[in-house]
Amino acid sequence: MSRAQRDSAFKTGDHDNIAIFVDYDNVYWTLMNRYNHNPNHESEEKNLFYSLWDRYGQDQVRTFRAYADFQRIRSSLTDLQKQRVQIRHVYSNDKEGDSRKNSSDIELCIDAIEMTYKDENISCYVFVTADSDMVPIMSRLMYKGKRVELYYLSEAAPKHTDITNYSHYSEDLREFLHLEVKEYHLESYKMDALRFIDDWEDRFGTENELYLGAPWLRNQFSVKFGIPANSASELIDLLKVEKLIGSENKELKNGDVKPSIALTEEGRNWLAPLSKT
Repeated sequence: MSRAQRDSAFKTGDHDNIAIFVDYDNVYWTLMNRYNHNPNHESEEKNLFYSLWDRYGQDQVRTFRAYADFQRIRSSLTDLQKQRVQIRHVYSNDKEGDSRKNSSDIELCIDAIEMTYKDENISCYVFVTADSDMVPIMSRLMYKGKRVELYYLSEAAPKHTDITNYSHYSEDLREFLHLEVKEYHLESYKMDALRFIDDWEDRFGTENELYLGAPWLRNQFSVKFGIPANSASELIDLLKVEKLIGSENKELKNGDVKPSIALTEEGRNWLAPLSKT
């Protein structure tokens, strides 16, 4: 389906007052972790904000808001503001991965429901998310007679419920942003990954203030090899399964004991032939 065909499929002449709400914290990390794709991409056709403006038009949108902990996200606030995006900063707990939490979805839902009272002329609500947190607010707005449109990531969507049932129109972000789905052959990164860990051990292994944690190593692999964070995690798991790396408890200077990733004897044997050349 062409872009023009998609546009005609969702547009209705009855809705010219539109509010756009982006759970940017959720969308940013999901796209980065799965596709290594920044939603504020330099290419216009792959840029979330430009694409939404292009889809809905400057004259129809009454508010365009993005919610995130912008201290953690690698996006220029000035650049977003130049794109007429209203920034809503929501503090997070500074943790990584599944332990990382913030209330951006709650703030977004509160603002959306308040909007129904503050501006009753808004007839179409657009939500951009990568999980099911928006289901309650989308359902409530449909009961209120509002049109609801959803942009989501099918790969990250929950399996227990079809979130597209809670919108009048939905589109996968993979298609909307023209995402390239790449295959990463993790076997080809194994040797360089082991070298990185070996180098870290040579430089910092004896320090009692540092330990090699999985989240930090995942981020380093992602940057060094140019792969998504999820693929970097799979690479670490692969090295563990093949018993090339393991985990050992390391006592730090402050008395804490942390699990630290380390090369196994088998991992060192992998590197041994190279060290002799």
